[in-house]
Amino acid sequence: MKRRVLSLCLFLGACSTASSLPTPIENKPQPPRAETGPATDKPQTPPKPAPASAPVTYANFADWREAFVAKAVARGFDRAFVENLLADVQPKESVVKADTGQPEFSKPISSYVKNAVSAARIQMGRERVNANPDIAAIEARYGVPREVLGGVWGMESDYGRVQGDIDVVTAFATLAYDGRRRDWAETQLLSVLSIIKSGKAIRQELKGSWAGAMGQTQFLPENYLKLGQDGDGDGHVNIWTSDSDALASAANLLKSEGWRPGQAWAVEVTLPADFDYYLAETESQTPDWWAQKGVVRADGGNWNASEKTAPAVLILPSGAKGPAFLALPNHFVIRKYNNSTAYALAVGLNADGIAGRSALKTPWPDEQPLSLAVRKNVQTALNAAGFNAGTVDGVIGIGTRKALREWQKANGRVADGYLSYELASELSAKATGYTILGPSGR
Repeated sequence: MKRRVLSLCLFLGACSTASSLPTPIENKPQPPRAETGPATDKPQTPPKPAPASAPVTYANFADWREAFVAKAVARGFDRAFVENLLADVQPKESVVKADTGQPEFSKPISSYVKNAVSAARIQMGRERVNANPDIAAIEARYGVPREVLGGVWGMESDYGRVQGDIDVVTAFATLAYDGRRRDWAETQLLSVLSIIKSGKAIRQELKGSWAGAMGQTQFLPENYLKLGQDGDGDGHVNIWTSDSDALASAANLLKSEGWRPGQAWAVEVTLPADFDYYLAETESQTPDWWAQKGVVRADGGNWNASEKTAPAVLILPSGAKGPAFLALPNHFVIRKYNNSTAYALAVGLNADGIAGRSALKTPWPDEQPLSLAVRKNVQTALNAAGFNAGTVDGVIGIGTRKALREWQKANGRVADGYLSYELASELSAKATGYTILGPSGR
């Protein structure tokens, strides 16, 4: 299945826009930036970094191509078929730049969500899914509500309008030759060979993002083969021009990842004045458990029987001053499509709008972007003070937020794990002096 940015757009904002709406975030191949929010091109949870063995290097593209042809032949493909497919392919510099580039400034999650969730997108999603003649059958077969499929569809390709125009053979050949994620890219390219050889699609149809995500719901080739579905009953899986096939395929992907029918993806909640924010992202408990802590639904509604026994995690995308959500298991299923909190929030909030549910009660705060240098300085300072923020890479993911939460707790701050502009500036300034109070209080 596709891998979408494992980057929480929240702190990595390479999100581009098209007509004021974010360009689809594709199947993600950007492993290093896991869980930080959608960056521009990212698809279904990318592969984990390869083991620390030295990758094979090739003197030139022709050498890589020859090696790949031999690998494909060993897998049963005809040599002439593979050589002909790759004959006119040359590495594409823009693909390498997109794969390795990290924006200098991160985009706050509030900015991303406010741009991604709009009345126009919601209205279009409602019209498109309700007009689809196969949507009721798709809902019944896979158990995924039409509004959620609409949310994914809108985020992935703006309802089919923006699918990418890069030849996926070239995209994967480039990524494989570059070497950073060669095994993954070659696996996808072998899947492309299978798609063409089996007649499921022709080379000219296989267009997508720089990361190789294809079609209206941005599937990687491997997932197209495993999870692609014929939603309109014509005997062919066409995720490029058939709305029904694209929606059924997305539904199958979510179902395969454990979608729970009858449960919400997340619910906005309000917190009491004396709430212990340290519990955010650290506890997975039932709604009743959270209610005992003073957490209540912002909409005044009730949890259904299935939701009452489901594990829920409190997430604070913009810290204690922004909206709070109890994320149910389906939130994390959406993140299997694109491992990003911001992406899942955008899909879910658009889905809520499509279904006619009320808007957020707590508005998103105004947040300032953080530079890459500042984010790295924060991680350096936390590590120096004894709070393990992990690799100093500027990615404010789960590990860094945990370290920050511990630092906040030790220093008498609101322990919400949120790196505000003010706190980032404070910690960044201490990156050379390391005067931060350590875990032991010294």
